[in-house]
Amino acid sequence: MATAAETSASEPEAESKAGPKADGEEDEVKAARTRRKVLSRAVAAATYKTMGPAWDQQEEGVSESDGDEYAMASSAESSPGEYEWEYDEEEEKNQLEIERLEEQLSINVYDYNCHVDLIRLLRLEGELTKVRMARQKMSEIFPLTEELWLEWLHDEISMAQDGLDREHVYDLFEKAVKDYICPNIWLEYGQYSVGGIGQKGGLEKVRSVFERALSSVGLHMTKGLALWEAYREFESAIVEAARLEKVHSLFRRQLAIPLYDMEATFAEYEEWSEDPIPESVIQNYNKALQQLEKYKPYEEALVKK
Repeated sequence: MATAAETSASEPEAESKAGPKADGEEDEVKAARTRRKVLSRAVAAATYKTMGPAWDQQEEGVSESDGDEYAMASSAESSPGEYEWEYDEEEEKNQLEIERLEEQLSINVYDYNCHVDLIRLLRLEGELTKVRMARQKMSEIFPLTEELWLEWLHDEISMAQDGLDREHVYDLFEKAVKDYICPNIWLEYGQYSVGGIGQKGGLEKVRSVFERALSSVGLHMTKGLALWEAYREFESAIVEAARLEKVHSLFRRQLAIPLYDMEATFAEYEEWSEDPIPESVIQNYNKALQQLEKYKPYEEALVKK
């Protein structure tokens, strides 16, 4: 009968005989073992948070020696981002702060900074339903800034899955564009509506959004350019013989307005158009260019402030 020492001595020899048993198989075994440990840590962490320190590992079939062995393996192999035994102090701190902010708002619903901090923390904690409600409550009391609206819209867009969700996002855009005159929000609205072009009435919806955007912020000297370009690119992408005139019309309307980088737009129109640019369009363009030079110093002074 082989002794324990003989057995342990023969193991390396057996392994060397097995040779490259397959590094792939060894890797698979290690990967499976790692997955099991990570899963165990996740379950253990969730149980610990639910039941607290009173949870007895032995009730779950874990002996004290197993627990010690696991703790050593965990400390050796865990990496930032993996679940750990210790309760996440940062998360606990955030939860306490959320409760404090909610209580503060129940006392004074007009505390603007309190609303902003609550939304930030709820979003950080991944409380999707709560952060949606917090944003809704704040928007009923205050007009939201461009930054707050864009963050909200991006979150809702990332979660939208079907036609009903898309309609919900459309409704949210409609509320957003009523708070402030924001070219960036209109641009997001136009680009998002393009994604629904395959739905019934989708094409009309896109054009309606872009036309309203141009009416609202198309004259914005520093940011209006992006909207005109987005609308033209959309029309160019779906262009048919009958739609060429629509693109011509957009170029001509844009060139009659004093906007930054007008020269680049004019050059693009010359390159795109197969026909010479009409004299009337050139005259309107030159007038707008003169107006731009007149307004530029004032715009630049505002930017410096």
